[in-house]
Amino acid sequence: MRHNSKFALAVGVLLLALLISACRAEEPATPTAEQRPPTMESVTAAADDPATPSPSPSPTPSATFTPTLTPQPTATPTLVALRPLPNGWQLFGNERFGFQIAAPQSWADLSHRLRPPAQPTRFGPRLLLLVDSVESGARLLAGAPVDQGAYAFGYAQSLAQTREPSFGFGRAPDPGPADALQALLAETSGSEVGGNEIGETTIAGFPAAFIDVPGDALGFLPPSAQTLRQRLVVIQVAERSEQLVLAMGTLADDWEDYEKLFTTMMDAFRLTATNATVQGQIQSGDIVTGTLSQDALDVWTFNGLDGRYANIALSPKDAIDPTLTLIGPQGRVLSNVDNGLLGDAEALTDILLTADGTYLIEAGEFFNETGEYELTLLLADAPQFGGGGRVEFGSELSSELIENGEHTWVFDGSAGQEVSIIVNALDEQLDVIMALRGPDGRILEEKDEGFSGDAELMVGFELPVTGEYAVLVRGFAGHGGRYSLSLDEGGESTENFYEAGDLEVGQVQREYLRQDEVHAWFLDGRSDDQITIEVRPLEPSLDMDIWLVDPAVREQLVRQDEFLSGEPEVIEYTLPLNGQYVVLVREFFGEPGEYEIGLRVSSAEDLEITGRIQPGEPVQGELIAGQQDGWTFAARRGDLIDVTLDPLGSPADLELLLVDPSGEVALNVDLRLGGLTESLVGYEITQNGIWTVVVQEFFNEGSPYELTVSRQESAD
Repeated sequence: MRHNSKFALAVGVLLLALLISACRAEEPATPTAEQRPPTMESVTAAADDPATPSPSPSPTPSATFTPTLTPQPTATPTLVALRPLPNGWQLFGNERFGFQIAAPQSWADLSHRLRPPAQPTRFGPRLLLLVDSVESGARLLAGAPVDQGAYAFGYAQSLAQTREPSFGFGRAPDPGPADALQALLAETSGSEVGGNEIGETTIAGFPAAFIDVPGDALGFLPPSAQTLRQRLVVIQVAERSEQLVLAMGTLADDWEDYEKLFTTMMDAFRLTATNATVQGQIQSGDIVTGTLSQDALDVWTFNGLDGRYANIALSPKDAIDPTLTLIGPQGRVLSNVDNGLLGDAEALTDILLTADGTYLIEAGEFFNETGEYELTLLLADAPQFGGGGRVEFGSELSSELIENGEHTWVFDGSAGQEVSIIVNALDEQLDVIMALRGPDGRILEEKDEGFSGDAELMVGFELPVTGEYAVLVRGFAGHGGRYSLSLDEGGESTENFYEAGDLEVGQVQREYLRQDEVHAWFLDGRSDDQITIEVRPLEPSLDMDIWLVDPAVREQLVRQDEFLSGEPEVIEYTLPLNGQYVVLVREFFGEPGEYEIGLRVSSAEDLEITGRIQPGEPVQGELIAGQQDGWTFAARRGDLIDVTLDPLGSPADLELLLVDPSGEVALNVDLRLGGLTESLVGYEITQNGIWTVVVQEFFNEGSPYELTVSRQESAD
């Protein structure tokens, strides 16, 4: 199909290959059979958490925020935020949690620093902790004195946890947000407040209550000698049978500096629609089980740190078709797989984590059916399965996919930068699929154009924004195998690239070049095959330019641009190895027009092809005793041709054979005695393709000769 992918024209492919060759210091070792990666079942231990990241200060909050916290009538529940985000703000937390907290971009997410063993169980797995300075946040979490800073802490809890027991029939009514807030204070601080001290409002269309209180009312921070002040907010989401709790705090002496900011954070708070149920937190080395509900996803969370590697396995215990997705702290989908069939396990291996924070593992079922599963997580400081990680420009690496696995290779790119990527299958049974994911988590381009053993290419792709990109590699139908990956900058691009299809032996195919377009044809060849490729322009203004590129797409084997406009170009070449070769066709000046292309192949044991013959142009040759000469030309069904074979005064008894594109002898001409000219007049071509005139001597003697083929185009 035609598309606007940034594949390069022939020049770009070869520049890429040369650049890779020049930049490569040494060829990486290919894993041997004894070095095959382990299975997920063989991993039994997890690495320890690395050290805490270095603190980085953030600016003091601005004082330009306008308070809008006034009582409002309760609105119809909706999942649409009532106010847009202020300029320079962003949303923190994953929308699959069901909520996100808005804060200035200078704030940081320290959710990963909240260690579950130290937390009250009521907080559950959906936790979000934001701080305006990593340094002050780290000191707060450690209980150390700080002289400035602010934080926001949020979590969700089921309404079932807040209901009073019912001793009659039916369910006890859900408490309103003000009652829930009062009960929360009584539970955490042991004291109640009067209803007149609690303000009521709506947040994102849902009823909410808030109050400003001294100290750490929720008790989620370690004890310290500091005097804190907090604003507590409870948002009632009866439709989801849950409450969202938000606490925003700072030093008591700094309360006036932050109160307006906290008010703006309330107004910009987001509730998000989700069909995901957070089941709990999973630690490295854990094996947990769950049961999927119909039309729902199960979510498990874990704390991840920049530079570590995640390995996740999802194994069905029932007859279900599981899906597995990993989501980063900012809500981006980092990787997802659904390679297996009914009852097959799915695995994500050696996924490089590139940020500190709370990661989500989503378990689903392709047909939204119910069923039980088992989930395993391993976090490590180095790749465990030989694949995935960071890749640098100018490098080539080799790796091996396990069955149903996927590798993620990340690199930093800049807006407008052109990149070129080649993923080459090193095992003939592996059909690689390559995708490029952008910084926002979207798939920008996916390549699945070859077959088993073929390479996938992305050449001269222009990056849209500055950020971290990822190359995703997996096998079709979940198959594993060895592959190589090359990454480099540059690659001359063209606006239009057309994958024209496969070249078939003996067939002439017609195509139309658009303006500045390049056509790629693919041919499957064997070592020592003798190929003839002829490209004939059907318009006199076209100057054809053809290239033959090796199966690894690293080297130009032949380039043919011998004649000027209107003349055919022919490549005759003996293939050096087995594989799928690429033939690139373009018009030298990028002009549009129609052309024909044909392929003829002779194996090593077949006829020796002497050369190409142009219609109406005699060629002379010297026939060696015991051998045959073959001369090729392209023709279309209905063409009328004349052939003459002159022994040039020799007494030899020459004969000619006309061989059609499929290799069958169409005609044998030996009508004259020795020393006389053989001729064929007005033969009508029966099929499109590359035809061959074979010259031989009846007694296998040698002789000079002159051969002429004349062609008259058919009326249609």
